[in-house]
Amino acid sequence: MSTFQGLEIAKTGLFVSQKALDVTGHNIANANTPGYTRQVVDMASIAPPTTFGMYDQWGKAIGEGVKIQDIRQIRDQFLDNQFRRENKFLGEWETKAQVLAAVEDIFNEPSDSGINTVLNDFFNSLQELSKNPESLTVRAEVRERAIALADTFNTVYQHLYDKLNELNSTIQSRIAEINSYAERISKLNNEIYRFELTGQTANDLRDQRNLLVDQLSKLVNITTYEDSNRNFRIDIAGQALVDGSTAFTMSLNNTGAVVWDLTGAPVNPSSGILKGLLDMRDGDGTNGIKGVPYYINEWNKLAYSIAQAINEVHKAGYGLDGSTGIPLFTDFTTPYDSTVQYAKLIKVSSDILAADGLEKIAAASSTATLPGDNTNALKLIALRDQGNAVLNGATFDDFARSLISNLGVDAQQANLMQKNQEVMVKQIDLNRQSVSGVSLDEEMTNMLKYQKSYAASARVITAMDELLDTLINRMGIVGR
Repeated sequence: MSTFQGLEIAKTGLFVSQKALDVTGHNIANANTPGYTRQVVDMASIAPPTTFGMYDQWGKAIGEGVKIQDIRQIRDQFLDNQFRRENKFLGEWETKAQVLAAVEDIFNEPSDSGINTVLNDFFNSLQELSKNPESLTVRAEVRERAIALADTFNTVYQHLYDKLNELNSTIQSRIAEINSYAERISKLNNEIYRFELTGQTANDLRDQRNLLVDQLSKLVNITTYEDSNRNFRIDIAGQALVDGSTAFTMSLNNTGAVVWDLTGAPVNPSSGILKGLLDMRDGDGTNGIKGVPYYINEWNKLAYSIAQAINEVHKAGYGLDGSTGIPLFTDFTTPYDSTVQYAKLIKVSSDILAADGLEKIAAASSTATLPGDNTNALKLIALRDQGNAVLNGATFDDFARSLISNLGVDAQQANLMQKNQEVMVKQIDLNRQSVSGVSLDEEMTNMLKYQKSYAASARVITAMDELLDTLINRMGIVGR
């Protein structure tokens, strides 16, 4: 091997050590960058030439230094897939927990303005009416409690309906967010493809893409894979959201369904924030999915049952003025219809709200026994303990308590699932960070190692320079 070859070997050590220091510095600089994956330099020795040269007689052939095979990321694809699989369930339960908590706030139970309290106050006023049926003051109390009961149904219904509209708007926003992620990922795919045509690996661009995929995985169930040509694809239930540099978008159609813009086919997400929002917007109890429509339907049932039962008895009674056939609430004369928003429509009847309306409250069962007859008032009170067919045989109180109790159970279950998923996702992410994250202690050790290697290679070059100086400038000058 020539003396000049020694310089070449030392030079490769110098350059590789420099690159390793650069990579170490890059890791340290991005220690707090979200989504960054630590990089390492893969080194390999340069094999000796396979041909024999004139210097082989002086010893065995040796290698020609060191080279960089690759600068690769330390990333575990299995942990990535596991994180994204659990992250979608976290997004779904997180969304359901938030919506159900909002529904609990709307019902506001237990409280002084909740349905149980208002219903109790209404029947207590009827109890007072039965004690003093001729009193206009007591009758005024009955009317006010009836107004409060109707207002409670109206207010809760309106808040639930507003929540439904809010969910629809949120779904549109989330769809736009998914489309945005798809577009950004497709552009990164194109940049990565073009960069890697040079034979290098676009590590930092891949980190950006992986971070976007992680964030996307919370919104909707996705599967990802990369083929042998490094074409990266993201699917939702077998349909491509991103295929290489092409992004496919989705939107809400006229019926409120999520569809692919290209084909019009339904998207049908199975998990993620989008699935949670759709369940809360559309869940009417079918297949055990109880969203806002379910609670609206149950609320309508209670409003109808109370109005229908109270009116039936009230219309059969007589007021102080001898009037009869007058409903206390809006008169729902038709059988229960699940498409009618009874909780929105229920009001105290205009006859009772009129100036002489107090006299029309029917506490008596006959005009002959006026004004002290309380028998119809007692019949109204008795309704409280009677089962109602529309409520599947439950009383008003039992149905109201059951509704609030079921809501509490659903909310508690959603919170529990959310917390379980948070723990699981956090643990998986910690496992990912233990593999992919930057350890400053480890990088400082590497920095010292590569610094020493660089200095040693530089020292070899200095030694080789001294050898060459002796060979060129000092040999053959003896005796001059």
